Amino acid sequence: MRASYTGRNRRISRKRAVNRSQYINVFVVITILLLALWTIAGPYGFWKLHKMKQHRKALYAMVIEASKENTRLKNQIKAFGTDRKFQEEVVRKRLGWVKKNELLYKFINQGGRSR
Repeated sequence: MRASYTGRNRRISRKRAVNRSQYINVFVVITILLLALWTIAGPYGFWKLHKMKQHRKALYAMVIEASKENTRLKNQIKAFGTDRKFQEEVVRKRLGWVKKNELLYKFINQGGRSR
Protein backbone atom coordinates (compact mmCIF):
# COMPACT_ATOMS: atom_id res chain seq x y z
CA MET A 1 0.00 0.00 0.00
CA ARG A 2 2.78 2.31 0.65
CA ALA A 3 3.77 2.32 -3.02
CA SER A 4 0.31 3.27 -4.24
CA TYR A 5 0.08 6.00 -1.68
CA THR A 6 3.26 7.67 -2.93
CA GLY A 7 2.11 7.23 -6.52
CA ARG A 8 -1.09 9.00 -5.67
CA ASN A 9 0.85 11.84 -4.02
CA ARG A 10 3.00 12.15 -7.12
CA ARG A 11 -0.08 12.40 -9.35
CA ILE A 12 -1.58 15.01 -7.05
CA SER A 13 1.64 17.03 -6.92
CA ARG A 14 1.94 16.82 -10.74
CA LYS A 15 -1.63 18.10 -11.09
CA ARG A 16 -0.84 20.90 -8.66
CA ALA A 17 2.30 21.76 -10.62
CA VAL A 18 0.33 21.84 -13.87
CA ASN A 19 -2.37 24.00 -12.25
CA ARG A 20 0.28 26.37 -10.85
CA SER A 21 1.91 26.57 -14.26
CA GLN A 22 -1.45 27.38 -15.87
CA TYR A 23 -2.14 30.07 -13.26
CA ILE A 24 1.30 31.56 -13.80
CA ASN A 25 0.78 31.57 -17.58
CA VAL A 26 -2.63 33.25 -17.22
CA PHE A 27 -1.12 35.81 -14.83
CA VAL A 28 1.73 36.57 -17.24
CA VAL A 29 -0.67 36.97 -20.20
CA ILE A 30 -2.99 39.25 -18.23
CA THR A 31 0.00 41.31 -17.04
CA ILE A 32 1.30 41.67 -20.60
CA LEU A 33 -2.16 42.70 -21.83
CA LEU A 34 -2.50 45.29 -19.07
CA LEU A 35 0.95 46.70 -19.84
CA ALA A 36 0.10 46.90 -23.54
CA LEU A 37 -3.17 48.66 -22.75
CA TRP A 38 -1.33 51.07 -20.44
CA THR A 39 1.24 51.77 -23.16
CA ILE A 40 -1.44 52.52 -25.75
CA ALA A 41 -4.20 54.23 -23.78
CA GLY A 42 -2.59 55.24 -20.49
CA PRO A 43 -1.95 58.81 -19.41
CA TYR A 44 1.47 58.73 -21.09
CA GLY A 45 0.55 56.32 -23.89
CA PHE A 46 0.63 56.54 -27.65
CA TRP A 47 -2.97 57.74 -27.88
CA LYS A 48 -2.27 60.68 -25.57
CA LEU A 49 0.93 61.40 -27.51
CA HIS A 50 -1.05 61.51 -30.76
CA LYS A 51 -3.63 63.89 -29.24
CA MET A 52 -0.86 66.14 -27.91
CA LYS A 53 0.79 66.29 -31.35
CA GLN A 54 -2.51 67.32 -32.93
CA HIS A 55 -2.99 69.97 -30.25
CA ARG A 56 0.56 71.26 -30.83
CA LYS A 57 -0.10 71.54 -34.58
CA ALA A 58 -3.27 73.54 -33.90
CA LEU A 59 -1.43 75.84 -31.50
CA TYR A 60 1.38 76.31 -34.02
CA ALA A 61 -1.16 77.30 -36.69
CA MET A 62 -2.69 79.80 -34.25
CA VAL A 63 0.77 81.26 -33.54
CA ILE A 64 1.43 81.65 -37.28
CA GLU A 65 -1.92 83.42 -37.76
CA ALA A 66 -1.28 85.69 -34.77
CA SER A 67 2.17 86.51 -36.13
CA LYS A 68 0.70 87.46 -39.52
CA GLU A 69 -1.95 89.62 -37.83
CA ASN A 70 0.72 91.24 -35.68
CA THR A 71 2.82 92.07 -38.75
CA ARG A 72 -0.22 93.50 -40.52
CA LEU A 73 -1.07 95.68 -37.53
CA LYS A 74 2.54 96.89 -37.21
CA ASN A 75 2.50 97.90 -40.87
CA GLN A 76 -0.83 99.64 -40.33
CA ILE A 77 0.55 101.57 -37.36
CA LYS A 78 3.60 102.57 -39.36
CA ALA A 79 1.41 103.70 -42.27
CA PHE A 80 -0.90 105.57 -39.91
CA GLY A 81 2.03 107.54 -38.58
CA THR A 82 3.45 108.55 -41.99
CA ASP A 83 0.78 108.25 -44.71
CA ARG A 84 -1.71 111.14 -44.75
CA LYS A 85 -4.07 109.44 -47.23
CA PHE A 86 -4.27 106.37 -45.00
CA GLN A 87 -4.96 108.57 -41.98
CA GLU A 88 -7.78 110.31 -43.83
CA GLU A 89 -9.25 107.00 -44.98
CA VAL A 90 -9.26 105.58 -41.45
CA VAL A 91 -10.78 108.71 -39.93
CA ARG A 92 -13.50 108.84 -42.60
CA LYS A 93 -14.43 105.16 -42.43
CA ARG A 94 -14.17 104.45 -38.73
CA LEU A 95 -15.17 107.78 -37.24
CA GLY A 96 -17.53 108.93 -39.96
CA TRP A 97 -15.90 112.31 -40.39
CA VAL A 98 -16.59 114.40 -43.50
CA LYS A 99 -14.91 117.34 -45.16
CA LYS A 100 -16.54 120.74 -45.52
CA ASN A 101 -19.46 120.81 -47.94
CA GLU A 102 -19.78 116.98 -47.96
CA LEU A 103 -22.88 115.01 -47.02
CA LEU A 104 -22.74 111.70 -45.23
CA TYR A 105 -25.52 109.22 -45.85
CA LYS A 106 -26.07 106.45 -43.32
CA PHE A 107 -28.45 103.65 -44.17
CA ILE A 108 -30.18 101.85 -41.35
CA ASN A 109 -30.63 98.08 -41.62
CA GLN A 110 -34.29 97.15 -41.78
CA GLY A 111 -35.37 93.57 -41.18
CA GLY A 112 -31.80 92.31 -41.00
CA ARG A 113 -30.99 93.36 -44.59
CA SER A 114 -28.81 96.32 -45.49
CA ARG A 115 -29.84 98.77 -48.21
